[in-house]
Amino acid sequence: MLAGNIRKLCAGAIIVAASHAHAEVPIDKITVANLPPATPYRLYLSDMAISHFVDSKLMIIDGETLGVLGHVALGMPGHATLTPDRSELLVSTAYMTKLNRGERIGQMDVYDATTLKLKAEISVPPKHAQSMPYRGSIRTSADGRFVMMQNATPASSVTVVDRIAGKFVAEVATPGCWMIYVPQSVSDRFSTLCGDGTMLTVKLDAEGKPLERKKSAKFFDADDDALFTSGAQLDDSYTFVSFKGNVQTVNVAGDSAVADAPWPLVTAAEAKAGWRPGGYQPLALHDKSGRIYVGMHPKGKEGSHKSPAKEIWAFDLASKKRVARAPGHHATVIAASRGDAPRVFAYSTDKSTLAVFDGGGKLKHLKTAGPFAEFATQMDVQ
Repeated sequence: MLAGNIRKLCAGAIIVAASHAHAEVPIDKITVANLPPATPYRLYLSDMAISHFVDSKLMIIDGETLGVLGHVALGMPGHATLTPDRSELLVSTAYMTKLNRGERIGQMDVYDATTLKLKAEISVPPKHAQSMPYRGSIRTSADGRFVMMQNATPASSVTVVDRIAGKFVAEVATPGCWMIYVPQSVSDRFSTLCGDGTMLTVKLDAEGKPLERKKSAKFFDADDDALFTSGAQLDDSYTFVSFKGNVQTVNVAGDSAVADAPWPLVTAAEAKAGWRPGGYQPLALHDKSGRIYVGMHPKGKEGSHKSPAKEIWAFDLASKKRVARAPGHHATVIAASRGDAPRVFAYSTDKSTLAVFDGGGKLKHLKTAGPFAEFATQMDVQ
């Protein structure tokens, strides 16, 4: 009897002690931390997540430490860009009511670039190009008011959204033309690269609806030497490289685009050895130095235009001379920081690794890390 009472007293003491201990444990509060202040080396890597592309994503990476800072959902599969002031992330995307089937819902998602919180969902026609993410799939006007999104149904067109009013305003037919290029000195137009070797420029009215359309003179031959659509922008001009290794710069500020004379990346001997650009985003441009960086591979041929870089070559745009070359780290996506102290970032879609270079001088390799993403084809820098 006494033993039983002792056991009951001990059990009661344990229960009381446990209840006191439980009461002292604070209640968990789930929160999402804000991103740290942005540096010139913050990266935005668009991952198509090809094995489950109904939920593609944007990875935000610290380009100095190569640590992952956050993720933004891109939908099926989404394309992302930053607003001119870098305060918002804009995503053109689609969602299916039954994940991979059912009704397709088109929208532009707006995220705060510091908190990564969803700020707005703007309904648009469900027509955005469900392609690999490429620079030029979604762009904003220089003042940030209009957002242009590439469509494919498979007919090519461009959706125009008024970000200030928060609504879809127009769909502009762009038959035979692809990707979006906007100037920086005016905000009422966009251009698009066409398969007949020209550029189409569409001027918009005050509401964002198409007002005028003008084609440029022909400046390339898409059958003989096509251009990579991933152009690198400096002010009102875009610089492109061609499949065979020529550089083409086009000014898009006027009523029609104006192209400069092309010039070669390769010497006659290098052309004979088959050196060509390759990758999904094979070209980057650093604004202050006027340098371009190109992923290059030897033994190039018809169909090798997505081959990873054996080397990265740096050129001075003004002199049209090569100033550096470095190992390519199997890169398929090249990006460069803006402003002082340039960094060049080289991502390998195949290996999911990210290499960092000092972009000045002799293009010195600093570090490589990974894996990042599953299948990324676009990278932007803060």
